[in-house]
Amino acid sequence: MRPNVLLADIAIAIVAAIIILTVTPGLAVAGVLAIVVLTACAISFSRESRRRSQARATRTRRGRPTGRAAAQSARRSKRT
Repeated sequence: MRPNVLLADIAIAIVAAIIILTVTPGLAVAGVLAIVVLTACAISFSRESRRRSQARATRTRRGRPTGRAAAQSARRSKRT
C-alpha cells in the first residue's frame, strides 16, 4: 500500500472515530460499533489474502515464474 493512501485511510479513521464518539450515547455503544467494524475488516483482510494466495498458486501451476524468479526473468528480457 502506498504511503499517501495509508495516510488518507488513517485520517478517515480518525474522523470517523471522533464522529462516532460524539454521536453515540455512551462508550459501550461506540465499543460495540468498533468491534463490528474490526470484525468486518478482519473478514475482508482474510478473504483478500486467501484470494491472493489462490492467484499465486494458479500462476505457479501454469508455469509462470513468481517472486524472485520473475524479477530475474524480467531483467534478462530487458538485456536482450
